[in-house]
Amino acid sequence: MDKIMATFTHDFATQWELEAHMKKDLDSFMAIKDKLIEAGLTHSKHGVLAGQQGKFRHMGIMFFDSVEAFNACIEIIRNADWDAEIAKVNRFENYVIDVEVNA
Repeated sequence: MDKIMATFTHDFATQWELEAHMKKDLDSFMAIKDKLIEAGLTHSKHGVLAGQQGKFRHMGIMFFDSVEAFNACIEIIRNADWDAEIAKVNRFENYVIDVEVNA
């Protein structure tokens, strides 16, 4: 079972900014994906906020099996080339997973 979950939430003023971010974010993630897996990333997901008129939000979620893996991956993420030129509000949170229910 994964032990750490990190969320990366990005809010944008326009759909154009969201779409530009999504392309750059995926390209940037794919460039470091193998390093993240080697460092202990177990899996990741991302999604776009749906059903909220006028809100443009993207969230990425990453899972790690240890604090050491989390710390190693965060260092890789911090040193990657992301999309600083696109205006957004960022929120980063991490959680210790205490229960996992699989359907």
